[in-house]
Amino acid sequence: MEEEEHEVYGGEIPDEGEMEGDVDMSAADDDAAVKELDEMKRRLKEMEEEAAALREMQAKVEKEIGSVQGFFITSFHSP
Repeated sequence: MEEEEHEVYGGEIPDEGEMEGDVDMSAADDDAAVKELDEMKRRLKEMEEEAAALREMQAKVEKEIGSVQGFFITSFHSP
């Protein structure tokens, strides 16, 4: 296969097989990645719970505002 030269860097582009050998994932790296992923999942769950609570609060406030507006509309438009 012909050697390709990268336009910007001027060096040859390594084959995909060559690049795979450069990465060395040890068991410690895997454990750290799993722990990090678990932590991210935990934080995501917390954020989803907060978002649900905020949506519930917003719906409650909108309902209260609607009932207050309805009270004023009926109070001021009564004959």
